[in-house]
Amino acid sequence: MSEFKFSCPVCGQNVLCDTVLAGTQLACPHCNNTIGVPSDFTKQPEVSAQPGIPPAWTGHNAAATVPQRTSGLAIASLICSLSSLVTCIGWLPGIICGHLAKSRLRRNATLKGGGLATAGLVIGYLILMLEAGTAAVNIARFSAAMKQGFDSARQDMATNNVMVSQTQSTSGSNDNQKAESVMPGANTANSPQPEWTSDISTASFPDHVASGTLHGFDFVVKAALFRSGEIRLNSANGMSLEIIHGLGASIEGQNYEVQSTDDNSANPHVKITWTEDGAVQSTTFSKGYGMKLQFDKAKNRKVSGKIYLCLPDDSKSCVAGTFEVRLPKPK
Repeated sequence: MSEFKFSCPVCGQNVLCDTVLAGTQLACPHCNNTIGVPSDFTKQPEVSAQPGIPPAWTGHNAAATVPQRTSGLAIASLICSLSSLVTCIGWLPGIICGHLAKSRLRRNATLKGGGLATAGLVIGYLILMLEAGTAAVNIARFSAAMKQGFDSARQDMATNNVMVSQTQSTSGSNDNQKAESVMPGANTANSPQPEWTSDISTASFPDHVASGTLHGFDFVVKAALFRSGEIRLNSANGMSLEIIHGLGASIEGQNYEVQSTDDNSANPHVKITWTEDGAVQSTTFSKGYGMKLQFDKAKNRKVSGKIYLCLPDDSKSCVAGTFEVRLPKPK
């Protein structure tokens, strides 16, 4: 029997073995790992002269060195997290890929990229906290704006309820007596009532705010508006007097006169609206009434006007005096 030496493929130390054991397995006397004895012992690599440095082994029993590769999930984690700076949602796949990469790196020693996965996780969580903070601030601002809006709406509703209650109270008084109207500088108690006449040519314009009676109720002009060829005169007690159709696109410098005997369908129509017994009522006169209207030139979108109007109803409705019309803004 003869002996030969070969290197342990695990620890690299030289092992002395008898040729009888060629091609078998034995325990390395240095590391106790089970190793295969080379069968071709005639061509052995030279044993390293320096202890601790294993010689190169090219036989079929040499341990192969597997190269490490970078985890694709770790790379994806970093790229997705950085994309959050543009897309705002890349942090989600970045965090998911980072945790998956960490898990695979622990199970597979041939993978590398732990630093990339860590960087992806850190950036992803930082952007998540930043977006969460921004969302919390926006929600707080939105809640404050909604609360302010609700408070304003509640106040407006409360104000409207008061105004409606006052209007209903005034309307209810129509059952027993004429409604009192309030207007600075003029009221029905101080303003003389115009005299009803069917001959418009003899009617004159009194020098006070237009007032009188409509359907048996006191009427004092509080505001006037011209829009789309129609004039609307509103009273403080909720009544309105509308002159519709036939006025034209502009009233500046215009004069209108309608005799009670006129039967021209092109003449303006007169509509009065009032509230009685809690219900809104109206009536329209297209003929049988007398009316005179005069308008000056506009100044600062306001036109001074004069009116004398008598209606052929049972209560001998009549309104006369001056008023000021506000023109709409030009388009």
